[in-house]
Amino acid sequence: MSILVAACKQNETTKPYKTGMEGKPLPEFAIQLLDSVSYLHSKDIPDGKKLIVFYYSPTCPYCRAQMRDMTNNMEKFKDEQLYVLTDANISSIKNFVKYFDLQNYKNVIIGRDTGGVILQNYGLISVPFTALFDKNKNLQVAYTGRTNSNSLLDIR
Repeated sequence: MSILVAACKQNETTKPYKTGMEGKPLPEFAIQLLDSVSYLHSKDIPDGKKLIVFYYSPTCPYCRAQMRDMTNNMEKFKDEQLYVLTDANISSIKNFVKYFDLQNYKNVIIGRDTGGVILQNYGLISVPFTALFDKNKNLQVAYTGRTNSNSLLDIR
């Protein structure tokens, strides 16, 4: 089990975070799903649809504010697949999901990055972290800190 070592980042940002992974594919990792026994492997995420990885801490108020903004604008994200990931425990994830009614969105996959692969590969020191990938699962741009939906939608 990994421990989230990233801090909760207060400021709202529209400036991209340079990860050094721009243009490179989504790394391979396992996503533990909410039933706590099923896994989705990143290599099994189909190509053909843009995806957004939102990495958060359930207790971070800025993560919660960004998720509220995203759910308020979910209709605008209907063409993207959204992966809402953390390395927190399943109980905390379920509370987060229930609070934001994330189970009601067909384009949202929620889970646990069991190996902390996102943290390690993208050099995260703070959350929220939002990464946008093209239809071939190559990183376009990433943000660290609260990012509003309009900034994410402008990347199209």
